[in-house]
Amino acid sequence: MTSGDAVRSFARLRTAGIVAAIAGGAAFALGALLAPGRVLESYLFGYLFWLNFTLGCMGLLMLHHMVSGGWGFMIQRTLEAGAWTILPMAVLFLPLLFGVRALYPWARDGGVAVWRAWLNVNFFDLRVALYFGVWIVMTLLLCSWSRRQDEGEGPHFTRRLRLLSAAGIPLYVFTMTFAAIDWVMSLEPGWFSTIYGAIIVVDQVLSALALAVLLLRYVPVSKPLRDVVTPRRVHHLGNMILTFVILWAYVAYSQYIIIWSGDLPDENSWYLHRTGEGWGVLAVAVIVVHFFLPLVLLLFRSSKRSLRALARIALLLIVVRCADTFWLVIPAFARGGLAVTLADVAAPVAIGGLWVAAFSWRLKGGSLVPLGDPRFNSSEPVAEGA
Repeated sequence: MTSGDAVRSFARLRTAGIVAAIAGGAAFALGALLAPGRVLESYLFGYLFWLNFTLGCMGLLMLHHMVSGGWGFMIQRTLEAGAWTILPMAVLFLPLLFGVRALYPWARDGGVAVWRAWLNVNFFDLRVALYFGVWIVMTLLLCSWSRRQDEGEGPHFTRRLRLLSAAGIPLYVFTMTFAAIDWVMSLEPGWFSTIYGAIIVVDQVLSALALAVLLLRYVPVSKPLRDVVTPRRVHHLGNMILTFVILWAYVAYSQYIIIWSGDLPDENSWYLHRTGEGWGVLAVAVIVVHFFLPLVLLLFRSSKRSLRALARIALLLIVVRCADTFWLVIPAFARGGLAVTLADVAAPVAIGGLWVAAFSWRLKGGSLVPLGDPRFNSSEPVAEGA
Protein backbone atom coordinates (compact mmCIF):
# COMPACT_ATOMS: atom_id res chain seq x y z
CA MET A 1 0.00 0.00 0.00
CA THR A 2 1.02 3.62 -0.25
CA SER A 3 3.10 4.94 2.62
CA GLY A 4 1.60 7.31 5.18
CA ASP A 5 3.87 10.12 3.98
CA ALA A 6 2.77 9.59 0.37
CA VAL A 7 -0.91 9.53 1.36
CA ARG A 8 -0.49 12.79 3.24
CA SER A 9 1.36 14.29 0.26
CA PHE A 10 -1.48 13.34 -2.08
CA ALA A 11 -4.00 14.82 0.37
CA ARG A 12 -2.04 18.09 0.49
CA LEU A 13 -1.75 18.06 -3.28
CA ARG A 14 -5.50 17.55 -3.60
CA THR A 15 -6.19 20.42 -1.19
CA ALA A 16 -3.79 22.68 -3.09
CA GLY A 17 -5.55 21.77 -6.34
CA ILE A 18 -8.96 22.67 -4.92
CA VAL A 19 -7.65 25.99 -3.59
CA ALA A 20 -6.04 26.75 -6.97
CA ALA A 21 -9.28 25.88 -8.78
CA ILE A 22 -11.31 28.24 -6.57
CA ALA A 23 -8.78 31.09 -6.76
CA GLY A 24 -8.26 30.58 -10.48
CA GLY A 25 -11.99 30.42 -11.11
CA ALA A 26 -12.54 33.70 -9.26
CA ALA A 27 -9.71 35.36 -11.18
CA PHE A 28 -11.07 33.99 -14.44
CA ALA A 29 -14.50 35.46 -13.70
CA LEU A 30 -12.86 38.83 -13.00
CA GLY A 31 -10.83 38.52 -16.20
CA ALA A 32 -14.04 37.82 -18.10
CA LEU A 33 -15.45 41.11 -16.84
CA LEU A 34 -12.31 43.05 -17.71
CA ALA A 35 -11.74 41.52 -21.16
CA PRO A 36 -14.87 39.62 -22.25
CA GLY A 37 -13.53 39.19 -25.78
CA ARG A 38 -10.79 36.79 -24.66
CA VAL A 39 -12.72 34.48 -22.31
CA LEU A 40 -13.23 31.40 -24.50
CA GLU A 41 -9.83 31.83 -26.14
CA SER A 42 -8.13 31.82 -22.73
CA TYR A 43 -10.19 28.82 -21.65
CA LEU A 44 -9.19 26.93 -24.81
CA PHE A 45 -5.52 27.65 -24.13
CA GLY A 46 -5.74 26.50 -20.50
CA TYR A 47 -7.76 23.43 -21.43
CA LEU A 48 -5.38 22.27 -24.15
CA PHE A 49 -2.38 22.73 -21.87
CA TRP A 50 -3.81 20.33 -19.27
CA LEU A 51 -5.24 17.95 -21.83
CA ASN A 52 -1.63 17.43 -22.93
CA PHE A 53 -0.90 15.72 -19.60
CA THR A 54 -4.02 13.56 -19.73
CA LEU A 55 -3.54 12.16 -23.22
CA GLY A 56 0.25 12.05 -22.90
CA CYS A 57 -0.16 9.82 -19.85
CA MET A 58 -2.50 7.53 -21.77
CA GLY A 59 -0.14 7.25 -24.74
CA LEU A 60 2.94 6.71 -22.59
CA LEU A 61 1.10 4.11 -20.49
CA MET A 62 0.30 2.10 -23.62
CA LEU A 63 3.92 2.40 -24.75
CA HIS A 64 5.02 0.95 -21.42
CA HIS A 65 2.67 -2.03 -21.79
CA MET A 66 3.91 -2.61 -25.31
CA VAL A 67 7.65 -2.60 -24.62
CA SER A 68 7.61 -3.76 -20.97
CA GLY A 69 10.42 -1.36 -20.13
CA GLY A 70 11.69 -1.27 -16.56
CA TRP A 71 11.31 2.51 -16.53
CA GLY A 72 7.54 2.12 -16.79
CA PHE A 73 7.09 0.41 -13.44
CA MET A 74 8.30 3.56 -11.64
CA ILE A 75 5.65 5.74 -13.23
CA GLN A 76 2.83 3.35 -14.20
CA ARG A 77 0.49 4.43 -11.40
CA THR A 78 1.21 8.10 -12.18
CA LEU A 79 0.36 7.50 -15.84
CA GLU A 80 -2.84 5.65 -14.92
CA ALA A 81 -3.97 8.49 -12.64
CA GLY A 82 -3.10 11.07 -15.28
CA ALA A 83 -4.96 9.16 -18.00
CA TRP A 84 -7.97 8.74 -15.69
CA THR A 85 -8.44 12.52 -15.65
CA ILE A 86 -9.95 12.13 -19.13
CA LEU A 87 -13.29 11.80 -17.30
CA PRO A 88 -13.28 15.31 -15.73
CA MET A 89 -11.58 16.70 -18.83
CA ALA A 90 -14.49 15.46 -20.94
CA VAL A 91 -16.86 17.46 -18.72
CA LEU A 92 -14.59 20.52 -18.86
CA PHE A 93 -14.80 20.47 -22.67
CA LEU A 94 -18.47 21.44 -22.54
CA PRO A 95 -17.87 25.25 -22.48
CA LEU A 96 -15.86 24.87 -25.70
CA LEU A 97 -18.58 22.73 -27.23
CA PHE A 98 -21.22 25.36 -26.48
CA GLY A 99 -18.90 28.16 -27.58
CA VAL A 100 -17.87 26.67 -30.89
CA ARG A 101 -19.46 29.47 -32.93
CA ALA A 102 -17.69 32.13 -30.91
CA LEU A 103 -14.30 30.42 -31.25
CA TYR A 104 -14.14 29.13 -34.82
CA PRO A 105 -14.61 31.32 -37.92
CA TRP A 106 -15.82 28.38 -39.99
CA ALA A 107 -18.73 27.86 -37.55
CA ARG A 108 -19.92 31.45 -38.19
CA ASP A 109 -19.29 32.09 -41.86
CA GLY A 110 -18.97 28.66 -43.40
CA GLY A 111 -15.16 28.80 -43.56
CA VAL A 112 -13.19 27.57 -46.56
CA ALA A 113 -15.41 25.91 -49.17
CA VAL A 114 -13.25 22.82 -49.56
CA TRP A 115 -13.49 22.11 -45.82
CA ARG A 116 -17.26 22.60 -45.38
CA ALA A 117 -18.06 18.90 -45.50
CA TRP A 118 -15.71 18.42 -42.53
CA LEU A 119 -15.94 21.72 -40.65
CA ASN A 120 -19.58 22.06 -39.75
CA VAL A 121 -20.97 22.27 -36.24
CA ASN A 122 -23.01 19.05 -36.20
CA PHE A 123 -20.16 16.92 -37.53
CA PHE A 124 -17.75 18.70 -35.15
CA ASP A 125 -19.93 17.73 -32.17
CA LEU A 126 -20.12 14.15 -33.38
CA ARG A 127 -16.34 13.93 -33.70
CA VAL A 128 -15.85 15.36 -30.21
CA ALA A 129 -18.08 12.60 -28.82
CA LEU A 130 -16.14 10.02 -30.84
CA TYR A 131 -12.73 11.24 -29.66
CA PHE A 132 -13.67 11.28 -26.00
CA GLY A 133 -15.54 8.00 -26.31
CA VAL A 134 -12.42 6.27 -27.66
CA TRP A 135 -10.12 7.84 -25.06
CA ILE A 136 -12.43 7.09 -22.14
CA VAL A 137 -12.95 3.45 -23.13
CA MET A 138 -9.22 2.85 -23.59
CA THR A 139 -8.36 4.55 -20.30
CA LEU A 140 -10.97 2.68 -18.27
CA LEU A 141 -9.80 -0.64 -19.69
CA LEU A 142 -6.13 0.19 -19.02
CA CYS A 143 -6.83 1.17 -15.41
CA SER A 144 -9.33 -1.62 -14.70
CA TRP A 145 -7.18 -4.41 -16.12
CA SER A 146 -4.12 -3.11 -14.29
CA ARG A 147 -5.96 -3.22 -10.95
CA ARG A 148 -7.27 -6.71 -11.66
CA GLN A 149 -3.74 -7.72 -12.57
CA ASP A 150 -2.75 -6.81 -9.00
CA GLU A 151 -5.56 -8.99 -7.67
CA GLY A 152 -3.84 -12.16 -8.88
CA GLU A 153 -4.73 -12.58 -12.55
CA GLY A 154 -1.40 -11.20 -13.78
CA PRO A 155 -0.48 -13.19 -16.92
CA HIS A 156 -4.01 -13.08 -18.35
CA PHE A 157 -4.40 -9.32 -17.96
CA THR A 158 -0.80 -8.64 -18.97
CA ARG A 159 -1.61 -10.10 -22.39
CA ARG A 160 -4.82 -8.09 -22.56
CA LEU A 161 -3.00 -4.86 -21.72
CA ARG A 162 -0.40 -5.54 -24.40
CA LEU A 163 -3.01 -6.28 -27.07
CA LEU A 164 -5.05 -3.22 -26.13
CA SER A 165 -1.92 -1.05 -26.28
CA ALA A 166 -0.92 -2.46 -29.67
CA ALA A 167 -4.24 -1.29 -31.10
CA GLY A 168 -4.53 1.75 -28.83
CA ILE A 169 -1.32 3.54 -29.74
CA PRO A 170 -2.16 4.02 -33.45
CA LEU A 171 -5.78 4.79 -32.47
CA TYR A 172 -4.58 7.46 -30.03
CA VAL A 173 -2.30 9.02 -32.66
CA PHE A 174 -5.08 8.90 -35.27
CA THR A 175 -7.79 10.44 -33.06
CA MET A 176 -5.46 13.07 -31.59
CA THR A 177 -4.31 14.10 -35.06
CA PHE A 178 -7.89 14.85 -36.09
CA ALA A 179 -8.68 16.45 -32.72
CA ALA A 180 -5.69 18.77 -33.20
CA ILE A 181 -7.01 19.71 -36.63
CA ASP A 182 -10.51 20.35 -35.26
CA TRP A 183 -9.64 22.18 -32.05
CA VAL A 184 -6.48 24.13 -32.88
CA MET A 185 -5.58 24.15 -36.55
CA SER A 186 -9.12 25.11 -37.61
CA LEU A 187 -8.87 28.33 -35.60
CA GLU A 188 -7.36 29.58 -38.86
CA PRO A 189 -9.25 27.46 -41.40
CA GLY A 190 -7.36 28.76 -44.43
CA TRP A 191 -4.13 27.21 -43.12
CA PHE A 192 -3.20 23.55 -42.84
CA SER A 193 -0.23 21.34 -42.06
CA THR A 194 0.01 17.58 -42.48
CA ILE A 195 2.48 17.25 -39.59
CA TYR A 196 0.52 19.33 -37.08
CA GLY A 197 -1.02 16.34 -35.31
CA ALA A 198 2.41 14.76 -34.83
CA ILE A 199 3.64 17.95 -33.14
CA ILE A 200 0.73 17.84 -30.67
CA VAL A 201 1.25 14.13 -29.90
CA VAL A 202 4.95 14.71 -29.17
CA ASP A 203 3.98 17.67 -26.96
CA GLN A 204 1.65 15.44 -24.98
CA VAL A 205 4.11 12.60 -24.39
CA LEU A 206 6.81 15.06 -23.34
CA SER A 207 4.38 16.70 -20.89
CA ALA A 208 3.53 13.31 -19.38
CA LEU A 209 7.21 12.38 -18.98
CA ALA A 210 7.93 15.67 -17.22
CA LEU A 211 4.96 15.20 -14.88
CA ALA A 212 6.02 11.66 -13.98
CA VAL A 213 9.57 12.75 -13.15
CA LEU A 214 8.32 15.59 -10.95
CA LEU A 215 6.06 13.24 -9.00
CA LEU A 216 8.88 10.75 -8.46
CA ARG A 217 11.08 13.53 -7.11
CA TYR A 218 8.72 15.42 -4.84
CA VAL A 219 6.34 12.77 -3.45
CA PRO A 220 7.85 10.79 -0.53
CA VAL A 221 9.03 7.46 -1.91
CA SER A 222 8.99 4.34 0.27
CA LYS A 223 9.05 0.59 -0.38
CA PRO A 224 8.21 -1.00 -2.72
CA LEU A 225 8.43 2.03 -5.04
CA ARG A 226 11.75 3.07 -3.53
CA ASP A 227 13.33 -0.19 -4.67
CA VAL A 228 12.14 0.44 -8.24
CA VAL A 229 13.54 3.98 -8.57
CA THR A 230 17.04 3.00 -9.63
CA PRO A 231 19.83 4.97 -11.37
CA ARG A 232 19.50 2.87 -14.51
CA ARG A 233 15.75 3.39 -14.76
CA VAL A 234 16.01 7.10 -14.03
CA HIS A 235 18.66 7.23 -16.76
CA HIS A 236 16.15 5.61 -19.13
CA LEU A 237 13.60 8.31 -18.31
CA GLY A 238 16.24 10.94 -19.00
CA ASN A 239 17.01 9.36 -22.35
CA MET A 240 13.31 9.31 -23.21
CA ILE A 241 12.93 13.00 -22.38
CA LEU A 242 16.00 13.75 -24.52
CA THR A 243 14.52 11.69 -27.37
CA PHE A 244 11.21 13.53 -27.33
CA VAL A 245 12.90 16.93 -26.99
CA ILE A 246 14.83 16.16 -30.19
CA LEU A 247 11.71 14.72 -31.85
CA TRP A 248 9.76 17.89 -30.97
CA ALA A 249 12.46 20.02 -32.62
CA TYR A 250 12.49 17.75 -35.67
CA VAL A 251 8.74 17.83 -36.35
CA ALA A 252 8.41 21.55 -35.55
CA TYR A 253 11.35 22.44 -37.81
CA SER A 254 10.05 20.14 -40.57
CA GLN A 255 6.75 21.98 -40.60
CA TYR A 256 8.50 25.37 -40.66
CA ILE A 257 11.01 24.55 -43.40
CA ILE A 258 8.36 23.04 -45.70
CA ILE A 259 6.11 26.10 -45.35
CA TRP A 260 9.05 28.50 -45.68
CA SER A 261 10.32 26.80 -48.84
CA GLY A 262 6.84 26.76 -50.36
CA ASP A 263 6.44 30.51 -49.71
CA LEU A 264 2.66 30.49 -50.20
CA PRO A 265 0.71 33.38 -48.59
CA ASP A 266 -2.01 31.14 -47.13
CA GLU A 267 0.61 28.98 -45.44
CA ASN A 268 2.99 31.76 -44.38
CA SER A 269 0.20 33.64 -42.62
CA TRP A 270 0.22 31.21 -39.68
CA TYR A 271 3.87 31.98 -38.90
CA LEU A 272 3.46 35.69 -39.62
CA HIS A 273 0.79 35.87 -36.91
CA ARG A 274 3.22 34.20 -34.50
CA THR A 275 6.41 36.12 -35.21
CA GLY A 276 5.35 39.76 -35.39
CA GLU A 277 4.73 42.39 -32.70
CA GLY A 278 6.25 40.58 -29.73
CA TRP A 279 5.28 37.02 -30.66
CA GLY A 280 8.68 36.46 -32.27
CA VAL A 281 10.41 37.01 -28.94
CA LEU A 282 8.22 34.33 -27.36
CA ALA A 283 8.89 31.99 -30.30
CA VAL A 284 12.67 32.34 -29.89
CA ALA A 285 12.38 31.82 -26.13
CA VAL A 286 10.37 28.63 -26.68
CA ILE A 287 12.96 27.29 -29.13
CA VAL A 288 15.86 28.01 -26.76
CA VAL A 289 14.23 26.71 -23.58
CA HIS A 290 12.30 23.84 -25.18
CA PHE A 291 15.17 22.48 -27.27
CA PHE A 292 18.67 23.92 -26.91
CA LEU A 293 18.80 24.19 -23.11
CA PRO A 294 17.38 20.70 -22.34
CA LEU A 295 19.52 19.24 -25.13
CA VAL A 296 22.72 20.58 -23.58
CA LEU A 297 21.75 19.56 -20.04
CA LEU A 298 20.63 16.06 -21.02
CA LEU A 299 23.83 15.31 -22.90
CA PHE A 300 25.49 14.90 -19.48
CA ARG A 301 25.08 11.43 -18.04
CA SER A 302 25.01 12.82 -14.52
CA SER A 303 21.91 14.89 -15.32
CA LYS A 304 20.02 11.82 -16.54
CA ARG A 305 20.96 9.59 -13.59
CA SER A 306 20.10 12.11 -10.88
CA LEU A 307 16.40 12.37 -10.14
CA ARG A 308 17.01 15.78 -8.58
CA ALA A 309 18.63 17.19 -11.73
CA LEU A 310 16.11 15.53 -14.03
CA ALA A 311 13.21 17.01 -12.03
CA ARG A 312 14.57 20.53 -12.57
CA ILE A 313 14.70 19.91 -16.31
CA ALA A 314 11.16 18.48 -16.18
CA LEU A 315 9.85 21.58 -14.37
CA LEU A 316 11.50 23.78 -17.00
CA LEU A 317 9.83 21.77 -19.77
CA ILE A 318 6.39 22.08 -18.18
CA VAL A 319 6.75 25.87 -17.96
CA VAL A 320 7.84 26.15 -21.58
CA ARG A 321 5.10 23.74 -22.67
CA CYS A 322 2.62 26.24 -21.23
CA ALA A 323 4.29 29.08 -23.16
CA ASP A 324 4.29 27.01 -26.36
CA THR A 325 0.59 26.17 -26.03
CA PHE A 326 -0.12 29.88 -25.54
CA TRP A 327 1.92 30.62 -28.69
CA LEU A 328 -0.01 28.03 -30.69
CA VAL A 329 -3.50 29.18 -29.68
CA ILE A 330 -3.73 32.86 -28.78
CA PRO A 331 -2.18 34.51 -31.91
CA ALA A 332 -5.18 33.21 -33.87
CA PHE A 333 -7.22 35.80 -31.95
CA ALA A 334 -4.78 38.49 -30.72
CA ARG A 335 -3.80 40.19 -33.96
CA GLY A 336 -2.70 43.35 -32.11
CA GLY A 337 0.53 41.80 -30.83
CA LEU A 338 1.59 39.83 -27.77
CA ALA A 339 -0.65 40.57 -24.80
CA VAL A 340 -1.44 38.52 -21.70
CA THR A 341 -4.79 39.05 -19.99
CA LEU A 342 -5.90 38.05 -16.51
CA ALA A 343 -8.04 35.31 -18.03
CA ASP A 344 -4.98 33.90 -19.83
CA VAL A 345 -3.29 33.39 -16.46
CA ALA A 346 -6.39 32.33 -14.53
CA ALA A 347 -7.69 29.71 -16.99
CA PRO A 348 -4.76 27.27 -16.72
CA VAL A 349 -4.66 27.80 -12.94
CA ALA A 350 -8.37 27.03 -12.51
CA ILE A 351 -8.40 24.05 -14.88
CA GLY A 352 -5.08 22.86 -13.50
CA GLY A 353 -6.41 22.98 -9.96
CA LEU A 354 -9.28 20.68 -10.91
CA TRP A 355 -6.91 18.43 -12.84
CA VAL A 356 -4.47 18.13 -9.92
CA ALA A 357 -7.31 17.46 -7.46
CA ALA A 358 -8.68 14.64 -9.63
CA PHE A 359 -5.20 13.26 -10.30
CA SER A 360 -4.18 13.18 -6.63
CA TRP A 361 -7.53 11.71 -5.62
CA ARG A 362 -6.94 8.83 -8.01
CA LEU A 363 -3.50 8.20 -6.47
CA LYS A 364 -4.69 8.28 -2.85
CA GLY A 365 -4.91 4.53 -2.31
CA GLY A 366 -3.36 1.26 -3.42
CA SER A 367 0.16 0.28 -4.33
CA LEU A 368 2.32 2.80 -6.19
CA VAL A 369 3.85 -0.03 -8.24
CA PRO A 370 2.14 -2.85 -10.19
CA LEU A 371 3.03 -5.68 -7.80
CA GLY A 372 0.82 -8.15 -9.67
CA ASP A 373 2.58 -7.64 -13.01
CA PRO A 374 4.69 -10.75 -13.75
CA ARG A 375 7.23 -8.54 -15.55
CA PHE A 376 7.86 -6.53 -12.40
CA ASN A 377 11.45 -6.56 -11.08
CA SER A 378 12.86 -4.25 -8.43
CA SER A 379 16.32 -5.63 -7.67
CA GLU A 380 18.48 -2.55 -8.31
CA PRO A 381 20.11 0.13 -6.11
CA VAL A 382 18.27 3.36 -5.32
CA ALA A 383 18.84 6.42 -7.52
CA GLU A 384 20.51 9.59 -6.28
CA GLY A 385 17.95 12.16 -5.16
CA ALA A 386 15.10 9.64 -4.82
